[in-house]
Amino acid sequence: MKKTIRVHIISLLSVLLLCCLKANGQDYAWLSNNNIMVEARAHYGFFWHHHFEMARFNAHYPAFEFSVYQNTFGKREWEANYNYPYIGATFYHANFGLNFEGNHEVGKALGSVFAIYPFINYPLIGNESSQFTLKFGVGLGYLTKCFDNFTNYQNFSIGSHLNAAVNLSFEYRQQVSSRLKTVASVGLTHFSNGSTKLPNYGLNTFSAAFGLAYFLRSPRINLTPTKRPEYKPFEFDKKKWFSVDLNYGIGFKNVSQTLGGDTTHYYSVHDFSTLLLAQFTQHSRAGIGLSFVLDLSDQTLPDHFVDNEGIHVKKEDPETGKERVYDINALQMTKLNFSLCYAMTMNRLSYYFEFGWHLKYNLFTDLSKGNIFQKVSFRYQVYDDIYAHLSLMTHFGRADYLCFGLGYRFNQKYYINHEKGTRRRPPGMHKRYLFL
Repeated sequence: MKKTIRVHIISLLSVLLLCCLKANGQDYAWLSNNNIMVEARAHYGFFWHHHFEMARFNAHYPAFEFSVYQNTFGKREWEANYNYPYIGATFYHANFGLNFEGNHEVGKALGSVFAIYPFINYPLIGNESSQFTLKFGVGLGYLTKCFDNFTNYQNFSIGSHLNAAVNLSFEYRQQVSSRLKTVASVGLTHFSNGSTKLPNYGLNTFSAAFGLAYFLRSPRINLTPTKRPEYKPFEFDKKKWFSVDLNYGIGFKNVSQTLGGDTTHYYSVHDFSTLLLAQFTQHSRAGIGLSFVLDLSDQTLPDHFVDNEGIHVKKEDPETGKERVYDINALQMTKLNFSLCYAMTMNRLSYYFEFGWHLKYNLFTDLSKGNIFQKVSFRYQVYDDIYAHLSLMTHFGRADYLCFGLGYRFNQKYYINHEKGTRRRPPGMHKRYLFL
């Protein structure tokens, strides 16, 4: 086992050294113009048993990662406002079978994982020579083994080979020379398929890591942002803004592995939401949300059954206290949700974080996962006020569904007329600017 770890570390350092030698031998202008860095890290981690059924997966394991990224220096205004973050992509590999406790059942059931995820790393405190940073990345991971009714029934944490990979880590960076830095980190890496295929408890792994980061060319100094003459629709122009965001998303869930039967049958999830948001800083907004979610997989719940005549539910009659059968339609299973929302914008990309409550308003709303939910969304501004989004609904770390879709934003400026002491709206909508 120790030999395997040494091989991983030597391989990482060798790759980093080769990149450095090649960069020194050739002068590429784009390396100097973009502050490109390469980084290699070795990890030591363990599983977090967020469900008691997963306590049997008790193992410590090695992992390694290799990253290529840019140390931003202020080419765009938001880079300076976020204290010049690091932006790039990471390749991650861990073999869960290579553990230090002789628990070979973990390796047989979970196998190993390969992941690639883009990330952004925000400096929190410090300066160029010594920094504490927060890294956040989302991408795709491939697990070599997943749940199977016959060949791998012990792995009830993951139901598919392809999963989302999410990384959150706190880091300390120390400058060794003008182009070399050491990096130490502690963090959480999560793998889940968003309940597109059950079972889906997900894998949560904590790890500590150490590595080296190297500038391929001498780094550029940070630029001081200048005043911009005009702003794009997704940016803040120092005026007061109010917006209404209308979203539609669709996702798919396969619950057959837990119910038995046809493993190819998927149920659709439809998410209609409205967000009322006010912009209060150049790159952040906050407000409230209201959404309607129709999850057609709810018809597979124990008190539901379907026949040629439709969907039926066995429920206790509130008036008589006796169980009776109700005939319902799909819309009666719709959940009404209320949430508080916070948004961060970086050029065309935005993060949306929602914390909310399911509002029960009839007998047929499924609240078995609890009344409280969390929702994370990623948006990309396609054109003017049209955007694409990817959203994940969770209940305290357990994924409910993953959906993707489109949205439209209605913007309206307002301001205070200081001369008259009244608030009035300017005529029409805000002026639109084409993307540069």
